Amino acid sequence: MLGPIEDMRRSGVLEATGCLASALDGVGNLAEEIQNRYRLPALAETVGFLQSSEELDNWKTLDWSRDYTATVQRAASHLTAPWLDTADDSHSVSGFCELQGIGHQLRLSTAFDPSVADRLRLVLGDWRDRMDWPDPIFTDPLARSDFYRARGLYPALTGFPAEAFDQIVTSAGLKGAPPPLLSDYCHETDSNNEDEEAGFARTNDAHDRLQRFETHIRRFIEQTMRDALGDNWIKQRVPQPIREAWKEKQQKARDNGEPIHPLIAYADFSDYEPIILRKDNWKEVFSPTFKRPTMVQESFQRLYPIRRCTMHSRIITQDDELYLYVETKRLLATFGIAS
Repeated sequence: MLGPIEDMRRSGVLEATGCLASALDGVGNLAEEIQNRYRLPALAETVGFLQSSEELDNWKTLDWSRDYTATVQRAASHLTAPWLDTADDSHSVSGFCELQGIGHQLRLSTAFDPSVADRLRLVLGDWRDRMDWPDPIFTDPLARSDFYRARGLYPALTGFPAEAFDQIVTSAGLKGAPPPLLSDYCHETDSNNEDEEAGFARTNDAHDRLQRFETHIRRFIEQTMRDALGDNWIKQRVPQPIREAWKEKQQKARDNGEPIHPLIAYADFSDYEPIILRKDNWKEVFSPTFKRPTMVQESFQRLYPIRRCTMHSRIITQDDELYLYVETKRLLATFGIAS
């Protein structure tokens, strides 16, 4: 898992096994081959690529900002890892510029501004409709990669070696330090490292980032609902099945002698959206923040496959990381948390 899945797919190694996990032992030489295919261009050469790109009307990047070139040049000057694909340099430059454009737009605009959401759909895909989740995407990274592309993910965004991808999303401001863990809103014990697959660094990093992120979602919902409705908001405005599940988990923790947390600390990832989008909650509490219900559903659905996979310590890909960085950044900004 040192580079883009798509390159491994084209090589035939993945088709031969049908599953990435079972192919890992046989891709060492391939990974080295892929790594060697990338190079680090001089800054002057990168500027030349950017100037050429201004003549290409089909490049998605040009829609982000008229002054994106200076931003991209600054980012390129800080890269130290090979990122330009010698077999398809326009693909690399397009993906690099687009990532910088996403970061640039999220810095300048409200995270849930409808124009930002519309623009993100051009490169991350349209996730507004309620999903029927195919089971294979939670166990097979190849199936998940195909699913993302079918939704509309622009492949150039993640077509980089791992080190370069990390540097690019960091320079774009998409990957910052994970938010602090709010211990009052986290009851989970971290069992991720006990799993046999715990060696996958991406999975562990994503699990940690999501766990921290969820504590902020819980605090945001609790504080916003309490401010609007008072201390009885859970009884009045949380669907009964969800409320009863929280109580059951809290009681189990009490019976085990564990520290007791606020009731919402026992929420599952799938609980947040129904609370926010419940008609009375939306109308009276959340609509000024999130603007449109479909944008809330879209954001949480982009995160859902990653949440499922991290809970079972399954391989996290660069496609997963991109969705994770963009959507957690948008939501945290909405909660008033810099990331």
